[in-house]
Amino acid sequence: MKKFNIRKVLDGLKEVSSSTPSVQVGPQENHLIQETLQSDHFQLCKTVRHGFPYQPSSMAFDPVQKILAIGTQSGALRLDAFRFGRPGVECYCQHESGAAVIQLQFLINEGALVSALADDSVHLWNLRQKRPAILHSLKFSKER
Repeated sequence: MKKFNIRKVLDGLKEVSSSTPSVQVGPQENHLIQETLQSDHFQLCKTVRHGFPYQPSSMAFDPVQKILAIGTQSGALRLDAFRFGRPGVECYCQHESGAAVIQLQFLINEGALVSALADDSVHLWNLRQKRPAILHSLKFSKER
């Protein structure tokens, strides 16, 4: 995205308005204003998430690695690594079932996290890779 200085824009407007007589602007002078959107008007950037995710339902903290895990009602899992006031590593994952996360537990010094969901399933997450992934899943069936 091309950056511009607002002061230069205002100075340019003053020059145009002072150099032209107070005559009505015709349609041939309207072409100076660009009103169409182009791809170079947009720029992709990383969106940062601050605070708790929507509808948090469970939380766990690993004191060794200083990682906070937050589970939500929609099955999302957010991991934040704290680095004493500096921005840390952030990861956002989603359980496939979309069921609410009811319990989170870190396996200290193992680089793993266990999540229990409302649909009676338990997942073991591997946190030792760049993007956390589910190593094992176990689905329980309720007895009648």
